[in-house]
Order: sequence, then C-alpha cells, then structure tokens
Amino acid sequence: MKRTASANGNPWTHIERFWFRRVSAAGFGMMRVAYGLVSLGVFATQWSNVTRYYSDAGLMPHSALSYFLRPDFRFSLLDWVPVSGVTWLYLALLVSLALVMLGIWTRAALVVSTLLLFSFHEYNPVLLDGGDTTLRLIAFLLLLSPCDRTFTLSNLRLRMKRVVAHGADQPAADRTMAIWPYRLLLWQLACIYLSSTWEKISGTTWNDGSAVAIVMHHTDFSRLPAHVADLLTPLSPLMTSFTLVAQSSWLLLLVLPVLTWFTPLPKRLNGSVKRTVLCAGFLMHLGITLSMDVGMFSYVMFTAYLGLLLDEDFRATRELLNRGDERIVVLFDGTCGLCRRSVVVLKVLDWLHRLEFADFTDEHVRKEHLKGLLDFGLIEPQVESRLDEADDGHHPVTRDDDVRTQVARDGDEVAGEADLLFGFAQRRRERPRIRRLEATSRETDLARVSLERTRPTRRQQRQPL
Repeated sequence: MKRTASANGNPWTHIERFWFRRVSAAGFGMMRVAYGLVSLGVFATQWSNVTRYYSDAGLMPHSALSYFLRPDFRFSLLDWVPVSGVTWLYLALLVSLALVMLGIWTRAALVVSTLLLFSFHEYNPVLLDGGDTTLRLIAFLLLLSPCDRTFTLSNLRLRMKRVVAHGADQPAADRTMAIWPYRLLLWQLACIYLSSTWEKISGTTWNDGSAVAIVMHHTDFSRLPAHVADLLTPLSPLMTSFTLVAQSSWLLLLVLPVLTWFTPLPKRLNGSVKRTVLCAGFLMHLGITLSMDVGMFSYVMFTAYLGLLLDEDFRATRELLNRGDERIVVLFDGTCGLCRRSVVVLKVLDWLHRLEFADFTDEHVRKEHLKGLLDFGLIEPQVESRLDEADDGHHPVTRDDDVRTQVARDGDEVAGEADLLFGFAQRRRERPRIRRLEATSRETDLARVSLERTRPTRRQQRQPL
C-alpha cells in the first residue's frame, strides 16, 4: 500500500502539528459565550437564597464545614468574608459572567468569574452535580486558551477601527489559536463518557436493556407522565443501546488522530467521525433534557461541544445549509465610514458566508452589477444610460468631503440619479417580493429619492405656459 507523505514524515513534525497546529478560535469563542450564559442562568436562579446557601446564616454554617467537606485541597473566598460580603461577591460573579459572555475585558472577567465560581462551589458542594463540575473544567480551559479572539465586543470594535483607518479587515490569522486547548477539552469529554460507559456495562440494567425504562418511571427524575413512560417502555432496549454506542464512540476521537501518524487515512475521516459522534451526543442529551430533571447538565455538555468545532466543521455546516442557495450581493458606499463599519458587522454575523460585498463607488463593480439591478427593476432604463454617460466622463459625478453629491447639469433630477449611483436610492415599492436593500450614510442629510417622482427641469420651468 502506498503511504502518504504525512505518514512517512518526521515524528517530531507529527507531534508539533498534533499540539500546535493553528486552528480557528471561533469554537472556543462560542464556548465562552455559552459558558457565560449558562453560568449566569444557574446563579441567577439562586438570587433569593444566596445567604441561605453560601453563608454562616444559612444551611451550611462555617463551623459545620469540616464535617461535610474535605479539609485538604480546598479553597473558597467565602471562608473569609462576613454574611454581608457574600452578597457582594455574588453580584461580582454575575457581573463578571456577563462581561465574559459579551467579551468586554474578557481576560480579567474570566479570572474573576473562575475564582468566584470555584469559591461558591467549594463552599457548599451539597448543591452540586456533574454539570457543575464540568462547568468548572470549562472555565479553567477558557482561562488557559485565547478565547477572546472571536465573538467579543472588544474585537469587533478593533476590527471596525481597522477598517475605517486602513480600509482592510483584521487578518484571519489573528483569529486563530494553537490546537492544544482543543485536545485538552476533547480528552476531558472522552474521559467523562468512557468512564460513564464503563460504569454502565459493569451493572445489569444497561446490559439487559431496561435502564432507560427504569429511569422513565423514576418519580424523582422523570418528567414524563406515567402513561407516556408506559408507551415508550418497548423502546427501552433500543434507547439503551443507542446511549452506550453514543458514549463509547468517543474512543474513536482519541484513536483516529494518532492512527494518522502511521496509517494513511482519508483526509476528511476525522472530521466526519467527530461530527457524527457530536450529533449522536446532542440527540442523547436532548432526550435527557426532555425526559429527565437533571438540572443544567445537558446544557453544560452542549456548551463543551461548541469548543470542539474547527474550521472543517464550520465549512461542512456551511456547505450543507447553503446547498442550492445563491449568494446575496450587498452594495455599499465605500467612501462612507458608517457603511464600512456596517460591512464589518455583517461579515461577523454572516457565518454562512452568503453575503458578497461590492463597493458601488468602484467603476468596475458598478458596471458588473448594473445589469442585474436593471433586470430586477431596481432602476429605470433611462438612469442606466445616464450612469453610463457619467462613467464615460460626459457628465462627471464628484463627491467632496461633505459628501454632498454635485452634478454639473439638470439640477435635482441628476442629483437624484447620482444618489442612486452611490447606493442611497430607495428601491421601487411596486416589487414587494424583491428584497429591499438600503444603504445609509451618516454624512448626508438628503432625503430618499423616489425614482417614480419626476421634477421639471430648469428649462421647463422657464418656458411660458
């Protein structure tokens, strides 16, 4: 069998690529936003019970901590603050989580939120479950990773400034990171699922297929009415087997990347297997959320799944969702600072890459899209000829620093056409099925021009009736 060049390469090259290959930071940016949102939702529900859960005046006084908690390897700021200080630390935690979610002072907010999250969890672990433990692990990984390079308001502001100052967006390389935080997250999730699988198959109910039926009839955990649980009981062996397969398949995500060092495998095999495993895990946790009352565990796992999305995953998703759809051309005024900043926002939101941006002040771009505008009825045929004359230099159209369109002849009539030239015209209202495209400018105070309205020229005004 013919071996590929990557399989015959230097082992140190494989190791370096395994740990330090550059990948998109978008996945960890999305995980950071979801972490802030989920954590904020968890602690916001405890608003009325903060002192009851986390202070000497509540259910767990400081004098009783040694009887319930481990004495070693434990840290909590709540051990040194009075009852009134607990409320202030709680408010600081909510504010820091909101800043993490929005991407404002992201690194400092992550440090504060992680420290306070550990402090509240370590003070009263009686309230915790597996989802809270996973949430702390996600916070620690976010603290180590450059998750602030994408999906932050600070980064969006910097990109806008760069576009206005230099006319170019931030390089894509500035929104990448080394792959090692991804590896740590993958291994952590694999440990969770594989250890859970081992515990399941060590018993009897998961082997005989009755485990899901028992859970659906459990009065403390099940959300399902009794008659619905009885109706789904015959499907218990199928759902039990699906759960075991979905969890044990995470072993493939650990083995396949290492096998590529020694065996030539299809290039897209790793990504296809990973997306299949993630989809199976999503369906499993969705079923748990709908049928069982297990707190925020499934939402925390959905949060961790976002961090496992890489460039090829986003690309495969875009190809699937964009199948058969044409790209949308957005015309904008390249001389307008507001328009250029709006283009940056649209590029950030356009993760499906369906938008194509065209500067309508560029002569070549204008000629390329003018026929399409005419075919869709967005401009009148006589305006096309006038724009062609302007491009030929017969009737030059210029713009000064005040962005007041000046045309040499025909007064208001040509001024309205020049506004259309720079993207300020309102599309015709007789075509309701066609999408309405508007381009605005902060430098101009001219009213929108209606192409159907005609005004008499100066020569016609001078003619006697």
